[in-house]
Amino acid sequence: MDAYSSLELSDSEFSSIKDLVFSTTGICLGESKRELVKRRFAPRVRELGLGSFGAYVRFVKSNDSGEMNQFCNAITTNLTSFFRENHHFEFLTSTVIPKIQARAAVSGRRLRVWSAGCSTGQEPYCLAITLDSVIRDLSKWDARILATDLDENCLAKARRGIYPLEDFSKTPKEIVAKYFSELPYDKSDVFAKPSVQAKAAIRNQIVFNKLNLMHKAWPMKGKFDVIMCRNVFIYFDKPTQRALVERFGKLQESGSYLFLGHSEVVQDPQEIGYRLVGKTTYERL
Repeated sequence: MDAYSSLELSDSEFSSIKDLVFSTTGICLGESKRELVKRRFAPRVRELGLGSFGAYVRFVKSNDSGEMNQFCNAITTNLTSFFRENHHFEFLTSTVIPKIQARAAVSGRRLRVWSAGCSTGQEPYCLAITLDSVIRDLSKWDARILATDLDENCLAKARRGIYPLEDFSKTPKEIVAKYFSELPYDKSDVFAKPSVQAKAAIRNQIVFNKLNLMHKAWPMKGKFDVIMCRNVFIYFDKPTQRALVERFGKLQESGSYLFLGHSEVVQDPQEIGYRLVGKTTYERL
């Protein structure tokens, strides 16, 4: 018997969890997510000896439990890969970065990119690789990538920048060789797998911070040339999605870009200051 099959999740408990998830993360859970909720939270119920999902919700809400981080980490889904939805990186290479380079003579060599919902770090590392590949004198730029996520466990992995070599099966070998270092491993161990670590040159371009997009105040004050918030909106309802795009807009000047996931759409983007210029790619008006 697994960790959750003997635990019953009542309608009222499921409703309480859905409400708490929405209020803390903005994620909307439908009825189809009932089994997912059981799988994600049952281990914590067992470990804490609470006996029910209702008791767990009360525990999370208690001010001194310190459980809220575990709660948020458990519900977030962190599926990502290197150069996922590669058309965005191609657009950055062909259009966005050359445009930023062209205006550098007037505005200065300042470049800010935000990877919102960075998961375990593949996206911001791909951004760092793309910037380095296109901007030959990048070391002379004031270029920074901010990578944020709600899940502290994912951020810890992202900061280390260590990934199984098999994750790069679709990445050109010359890219892997240039930007990652192969780590030693025991080849006599049949269960050991080769892995690589992002080199310091690209790790140092990225700042990883925890951020809940639902918080009323974000700490960032400067403007971003590029914001990537991909495959995050799918967990939010339409009003929350629109409110987030409006908030992104306050952190972007005209001519900056916003990238969303493959199934995410901004409804009536011009009403909130953006125009569609490519597949799930928006330019700030």
